[in-house]
Amino acid sequence: MKKIEIVVLSIVFFVLCAAPSVSCAEDTVHYEVIGGDTLVISGTGETGSIVDFNDKIRNKKEKVKESNIRTLIIKEGITKISTQRMGLSHLERIVFPDSLVEIEDYAFSSNNCLEEIVFGRNLKKVGYSAFARCDNLRQIVLPHSVTEIGSRAFQSCPRLKKIVLPASLRNWNVNMVKNCPALREVVNNSQLLCKIPWYKKYVTWKVGKKKTRVIPPGKTGKSVGKKIPIQFDLMDGKAVGKLPKSYRFGEEVKLPNCVKREGYVFMGWSSMCWSLSTYDSITKVEPGQKKAKFYATWYKYKVESKKRGTATVTFDSTEAVLIFWDHAVRYSMNKNMKDREIVYCNKRKGKVTIRNLWPGRTYYFQISGKIDGDLPYKKWKAKRKVAICI
Repeated sequence: MKKIEIVVLSIVFFVLCAAPSVSCAEDTVHYEVIGGDTLVISGTGETGSIVDFNDKIRNKKEKVKESNIRTLIIKEGITKISTQRMGLSHLERIVFPDSLVEIEDYAFSSNNCLEEIVFGRNLKKVGYSAFARCDNLRQIVLPHSVTEIGSRAFQSCPRLKKIVLPASLRNWNVNMVKNCPALREVVNNSQLLCKIPWYKKYVTWKVGKKKTRVIPPGKTGKSVGKKIPIQFDLMDGKAVGKLPKSYRFGEEVKLPNCVKREGYVFMGWSSMCWSLSTYDSITKVEPGQKKAKFYATWYKYKVESKKRGTATVTFDSTEAVLIFWDHAVRYSMNKNMKDREIVYCNKRKGKVTIRNLWPGRTYYFQISGKIDGDLPYKKWKAKRKVAICI
């Protein structure tokens, strides 16, 4: 038996020693945070399959939040970017090296803060949905080395205005730029016919002076969005400034708060969600919006101090078009609301009494409402300055 065991162990040892050593691609790739807001990836080869920011960056000595990362720099030597799981929710800029050949499917999809991409000179392939749903991406200039762009690579980028296609491109899929209502220029350096079939009722494309939905090889297509009127229902209020009368389809237009109503405070604009027959809080015309009607949201709201060290906030939202079920009041002795305290009131109307304030001191108060109890309070309105009773 001992002889048999020795023979078996010898065979296993031989197999293990003879087998080629396999090293994970990630073993040759390094991750470093510089200045707290720049992530640098260096090394050779591919970045590996799923890269987790938490595993690669965070450790006991270096406490870095992924939300602080604004810039991603890929150094020379990296040849392929695989699907990432970095959670870089505030990433604004990416710089790729000349050594990079391929960006895999979904590599940087849904990076909503991403605004700028600098591509290297030797990139060959951009994968399926590689940069899809990047809400703030404005421009794409691809190097002439690119031969393949995956379907939906830049789909649903609502603020994408310009794309420059490479000379070596071998395929054109109309879904590359599907759901990009702000797209206004396509520079076609390729030898392909590039069709732009989207938003026929709302966008007019031209090459030169000729209307078209196909951008010929070597040509540049430009578009103009349809002019759409904006309707405002001031709900018994009145405008005290200039409200926009219209917008071009694909544009983003901020809505001013230049309205007032006697005895009420303006809490913002709302719009009808027709599919659900409810109202949503709104601050601007979104890119791709096909019609626009906005309603003013008014509150009865008062802050007063009639008792020593005490302030009372009363509010009533029952006349508002947009129903906020939960409310909060915040207060501070600082005008910029630093070192603020918050009191919660889960009612449509009510009274909030705040005690233990410094008598004779001035405090600032604001109110906020929300529909969903799981969401944080974000839009603080109606700042009031009140001297606390002595």
